[in-house]
Amino acid sequence: MRILWAGSALLELIALRAYIAQYHPQAAARIAAEIVATAELLVLNPALGTALPKPGYRRLVIGGTVYVLIYRLRDEDLEIVEVFDARRRCPRTKF
Repeated sequence: MRILWAGSALLELIALRAYIAQYHPQAAARIAAEIVATAELLVLNPALGTALPKPGYRRLVIGGTVYVLIYRLRDEDLEIVEVFDARRRCPRTKF
């Protein structure tokens, strides 16, 4: 199983890291790495997140952070649909 990042999810990850890096560069690198590591963990256990009302979509709060991944299985791949800071806004995607 491969991890596919939707273009918008990848841009969100980059923006999130850039924003944090303005204030704390080491934390930005650590949090970005944690988000990527969590996505890799989902490959081993795709049912780890909570099922959303929209069939096939799941949500996982990244432990020890306020960041959330929205993802789905697509064929034999895991697609990260969205990354967001739960303190700042709701998911862009409607579920």
